[in-house]
Amino acid sequence: MAMARIPHLQLIATLLLASTVLAQDAGPPTSPSSGGEEEDSGSEAFSNRVVIAHGICMGLAFAIFFPLGAAILRALNFGGLVWFHAGWQIFTYCIAIAGLGLGIWIADTTDQWVVPNGHPIIGIIVVAILFLQPVGGLVHHFIFRKHQKGTVWGVAHRWTGRMMLLLGAINGGLGLMLSDNTVKGEIAYGVLAAFFFLLWGVSLFIDQRQKKNAAKNVEPQIATVESSSLEKKSHETENGLSG
Repeated sequence: MAMARIPHLQLIATLLLASTVLAQDAGPPTSPSSGGEEEDSGSEAFSNRVVIAHGICMGLAFAIFFPLGAAILRALNFGGLVWFHAGWQIFTYCIAIAGLGLGIWIADTTDQWVVPNGHPIIGIIVVAILFLQPVGGLVHHFIFRKHQKGTVWGVAHRWTGRMMLLLGAINGGLGLMLSDNTVKGEIAYGVLAAFFFLLWGVSLFIDQRQKKNAAKNVEPQIATVESSSLEKKSHETENGLSG
């Protein structure tokens, strides 16, 4: 059974108002001519709702919440920011897990585990790899607090997260193609994803600028301290010689 076509207006609602989507998708009651047709209609309507719920979870997770959580870490600065970031991303991961479960049900029901664009397999790989992200983030955090310098764990955490978020967002587009969505629906998803990824990119740029400015400010201070130490040492040496 091929997955049903999802109207583009429902896709927009998918990322913002899940309950409204489900209500719209239900539509007016029908009057099938036989019990068999009624059962098929009910099964198809349920499958449609599962497909939409899958899109809701994955769209919110990879197009909005994950990149927004990464942007918050770079753009804001307040007490407990790291733990807020961790909680936000773990909550979002739970949404992705729910979406993965629905996706597995869809793939199993429609016998679409292996499809040309690889959407189901890519989704499983991305969610599985992201399971390790909290571990890398925590290890980096504790080592950094102790030694106040970057770690391999931190580099791996950042770049793995960036690659998986990008791959997950792309896979969302592949999912729309697999569900035979409208071009307008695909555009709507692309615009939303592009906006939040752009927000994330801007936050990274601002963070890097701030780090460079801070490094420039530290260098003159170090030079001043070193110069002061040399002057003090020279003065002490002169006094010692004169004595």
